[in-house]
Amino acid sequence: MPITTVCVPEEAYKKVKAMAAFEGMSVSEFMRKTILEQVEDSQNYEVGINILNEHNERVSRKDVLKEVFSN
Repeated sequence: MPITTVCVPEEAYKKVKAMAAFEGMSVSEFMRKTILEQVEDSQNYEVGINILNEHNERVSRKDVLKEVFSN
């Protein structure tokens, strides 16, 4: 497994350390989990944007209101 060093200001490290302790994890575990979750969120966002761009059919406001309020 590759090892990476991350430099953060002392105050930020204290916050990260406190959050890790709250979660019952080491700082390394907490940072790894947090970073990987962010990567996954970004990938999911990209997939969602690509899907929206593939199906970019425009619908007029009039047609939306007609659909919503027709009974």
